Amino acid sequence: MLLASCTSGTVRSSTGTPSPTTRSTAGSVLDCRVASGVDGVAPLPVVLGVVALPISPRYPALGTSQSGDGNGPLRLFAKTGLFFRPGTTFELIVPARFASRLRIGWGAPGTPSHIVEVSNCANPGGGTWLAIAGGYWIDHPACVPIIVRAGGKQQQVHIGVGKACPGQRPPQGPSQS
Repeated sequence: MLLASCTSGTVRSSTGTPSPTTRSTAGSVLDCRVASGVDGVAPLPVVLGVVALPISPRYPALGTSQSGDGNGPLRLFAKTGLFFRPGTTFELIVPARFASRLRIGWGAPGTPSHIVEVSNCANPGGGTWLAIAGGYWIDHPACVPIIVRAGGKQQQVHIGVGKACPGQRPPQGPSQS
């Protein structure tokens, strides 16, 4: 089980420079202190060499459950870890066309936002990857696009959140709709 905590205010990056944990309501900076080292990410596909995501069609859709946050874009939650290489910098972005229905976040409580930034997290001791709990909030199940930006490159991937993307297996276990 992965335990994590969330902070507000200012955190220190591995370079020692202060950086805000939350930039705005649209985006957040991942608190590196809540990540744990792990040895592998199989069967998750690796995107742009920095982050492993449950992308379609190579990974089954994520199951969703009621989040307890009413009927809006935070109604359903699909829990999944975020796995990334230590020392890398990247962003995960919800495209504008999904901004009214989808949020992402990792760390406890995993503040839902449209952009998650990861910047040069150090490895706390062991493992070739870092992991942190969190996931996707959505108004109703869908195949959602996520933009990954790293190293001057950008790639859009699709993730089944409560509903399979084309060619993807359905969620394992029950899923709320």
